[in-house]
Amino acid sequence: MRGRLVPVILSDIFGDPNVGIFSFANENLAVLPAGISAKKLDSYREALGTEACSIGVADSRLVGVYACGNSNAILLPYIATQEEISKIRSTGARVAIIQEKRTALGNIILCNDYGAVIDPRLKPKTVTAIEKALKVPVQTGTIGGLPQIGSLAIASNKGVLANPLIDESEKARISEVLKVPVSVGTVNSGVPYPKSGIVVNSKGAVVGSHTLGSELLAVSSVFQTD
Repeated sequence: MRGRLVPVILSDIFGDPNVGIFSFANENLAVLPAGISAKKLDSYREALGTEACSIGVADSRLVGVYACGNSNAILLPYIATQEEISKIRSTGARVAIIQEKRTALGNIILCNDYGAVIDPRLKPKTVTAIEKALKVPVQTGTIGGLPQIGSLAIASNKGVLANPLIDESEKARISEVLKVPVSVGTVNSGVPYPKSGIVVNSKGAVVGSHTLGSELLAVSSVFQTD
């Protein structure tokens, strides 16, 4: 049975429609880059039904590239500063620091509250750390044969929107681990990296301002937005 529809808004960050590169959200918190306006923070709070804070990660505005997580923890790379870690923790969020040379965690981890699918190149100790922090089963996987799974799809507790290059076996594996249906689509007028233009949780979605109506239909279908 289809769940309750949740809101979706079109937005940008500093005039850039790649909202998923610049921001991250779980069920409780949206993290946007330093320097964002209070009005923009409020729009994220309203759309996603969360608290919101403004802070960089690793002295960068690319929050969605470096951060990822679920309701149990926000994962940050070891290059995140203590100020950044402390500010995110001050919201009540649990933060776990991942000691991994591949610091763009948002590009290599696809997760929700039911599971995580990660870059197969990650070391066993990194896999263990991710599993412990997120408190979900972790499996490796690819999309279109590529290991950067976090950059090639975006997940919520309702669904996954993936790069059109995904094959049926990859789709089945992701669906099995994350326990949600997997669809394919693009954002921002044909960009095949859904993560780059979407910030989503089970309560709403923020989508890049260049996204077409047909692309919004795909987003609405998989994430049950209105």
